[in-house]
Amino acid sequence: MERYAYRYFGKMENGMQSIPLGNGKIGVNVWISSDGAVHFLLSKGDCWSELYRLLKPAHLVLKTTPNLFAEGAQFALSIADGILTVSNESARLVVYADAFAPCVRLRLTAETPTGVRLDLQNYRNKPIDPADDFSNYFMRGGNAQILESADTVVLTDKGGVAQIHRNQESCYGFSLRNQDMAFYIGEEKDPLLGRTFGAGVYSPQMQPDGDGISGGGLTEMTASCFVATEFTDGEAQFVDLLDGLYERYGDETQEKRKKHAQSWRSFWEKTYVYAEGDEDAESITRAFLYQRYMVRCADRDNAPIKFNGSLFTADQMANAPENYDARRWGAPYWFQNTRLIYWYLLYAGDYQSMLPMLDMYLNMTPIATARCNRHFGHEGMLIPETVSYFGLYANANYGFFDGNGVRKGADGSVLSCGVATNPYIRYHFNGMLELSWMMLRYLELSGDTSRREQIYTFIERTLLFFDKHFDYVDGKLKMYPISSLETWQLCVNDLPDVAGLQVICEALSAPSDIPKVLAELAKKILLALPKVPIKETEKGKVLAPCEYAVDPTPRNTENAELYAVFPFGLYGVGKPDLELARRTYQLRAFRHDGGWSQDPLDAALLGLDEEAERHVVRQSNMRDKRALFPAFWGPNFDETPDQDHGSVTVLSLIFMLLQTDGEEYTAFPAWPKKWNVQFRLPMNCGSYICGEQIDGKRRVWKEETSPTL
Repeated sequence: MERYAYRYFGKMENGMQSIPLGNGKIGVNVWISSDGAVHFLLSKGDCWSELYRLLKPAHLVLKTTPNLFAEGAQFALSIADGILTVSNESARLVVYADAFAPCVRLRLTAETPTGVRLDLQNYRNKPIDPADDFSNYFMRGGNAQILESADTVVLTDKGGVAQIHRNQESCYGFSLRNQDMAFYIGEEKDPLLGRTFGAGVYSPQMQPDGDGISGGGLTEMTASCFVATEFTDGEAQFVDLLDGLYERYGDETQEKRKKHAQSWRSFWEKTYVYAEGDEDAESITRAFLYQRYMVRCADRDNAPIKFNGSLFTADQMANAPENYDARRWGAPYWFQNTRLIYWYLLYAGDYQSMLPMLDMYLNMTPIATARCNRHFGHEGMLIPETVSYFGLYANANYGFFDGNGVRKGADGSVLSCGVATNPYIRYHFNGMLELSWMMLRYLELSGDTSRREQIYTFIERTLLFFDKHFDYVDGKLKMYPISSLETWQLCVNDLPDVAGLQVICEALSAPSDIPKVLAELAKKILLALPKVPIKETEKGKVLAPCEYAVDPTPRNTENAELYAVFPFGLYGVGKPDLELARRTYQLRAFRHDGGWSQDPLDAALLGLDEEAERHVVRQSNMRDKRALFPAFWGPNFDETPDQDHGSVTVLSLIFMLLQTDGEEYTAFPAWPKKWNVQFRLPMNCGSYICGEQIDGKRRVWKEETSPTL
């Protein structure tokens, strides 16, 4: 592990060149600017504003007199310990996001007595109207007269200074009315109104001073910056919360730092891949380790990991310099993107880390059920492809009512209730099926039964949607209008939905604990399900994205036909018709470098070792040129650091080494002979498969462990 520590000497141009730290709930980007100041950009995944923008809770800046870091410093990030050390001949600064406390810890040691200031740089010191900013994806283009309130900086009773944002308004009620859901107002608590978030900084060696804390003549200083989100009646209540956290968790100590480091060491022992042989082998190992590090830094918050940058976006808003709340595609969750992070977590055995995402979608069941009944007048539920944490469309996607009380599509046509303005997600229903499939796999592999009833309810309502929303013609389900992902936007019987329904309904025929109603519904759909679409080409039969494309023009660049390989696993190594699937892959229409592209996953699952090797080597070196840190993947389709890109890369490496259904497994299905490797990967919650390849010779063994999340 130590050989893969990250090192850099000097200063940084901006936050995009920062180094990330996190404890699963709180993140921080650290960098030294040209003036020798040390910056700490704090983040948390549920800091949503009045307009449902994901904001940074605080930007903390460390300055010293004399300037200890005027000439820069040596940065050394030990991913093994989750600790960053910034040092030169004059000083040593240790930074970590405490694994056992909701805070970022600092310890500064100076060679000579030094004046130290830690300032909260409140760049949201006045109300913001971000109507013209792309970060405001949820409300962009609307006419709601809602502003984001300003943050305030206040003293705390325990000697700290806090920056606080409290939502004094909310776009939730407006959004319900705008989305033909006014009847739902009052059914659930407003998820934005009164939401309060921010950070408080404390140090036993320093005192409050303006918008920060300061001290003079120091040779050693410790500081702790606590970050929280809570619903409060006012700012005073939130200040009490921060003071309470400080009282409970205290100041930085060597004992706390050792305990923190040990938690990271334990994490690295669970699942690993170490390849050797050439520079490419070192690159893919670094990519595997660094992406695992990036995900671990953000995997235990109340909200799921954001595909578009996770906690670590650090670009500034184009129309508001020094404001770090820019985030391409904003705060909503695209399931097609979010899923890739959580498929990786499933096959890496990080089952506990999947719960924020599973719970978010499970908690949407009531509003999704009410929406389906209101919009379509039938049973089931509808969760849009693009959705807020609280289950609503992004208003920009559903469309806004004009002054005449109508919504219109891009072509000027009037849209009826339930028909989204955005054609990319209008008939895109596959996310509910893929999530249902992921939930079934979670139940099987994790051993966790605590959410089983909720999951079965979720799946039942998903299947009910398909059963009630579409017609049965001559005893066969005919899905129309529907889209095949975002690419074939109007078609009949798309492959992703056919494949998803098939694997889910087949899986529900096996367990004995399946509720009778769900089992009967699955049997009904399975008997009426159309065949997986296949078409003839000059080179033979291939899988098709749909049975028939009503709109024959592709509107995006997804290979929907290969959803039969991933995520739904109808084809692959050791499965029937492997050559059909391989031919489909070789003749695919769209080929991508990086981002959410499934090309590396498909190549690995189809046992195409040379192709998979080419993909993962390329992807392991696709860092954003604006960044320094190797795992700041991008820019691709989304935001840096791109979590789809990193998750696809590591998941592909897992599939190159191990493919398992939880009971049986195949080792080395797509691993090149030229790379030596050692790995430990989960088969399920109680079994790990370990293996090594040394000079072409392979050895595989199984380790039984105590079942655990």
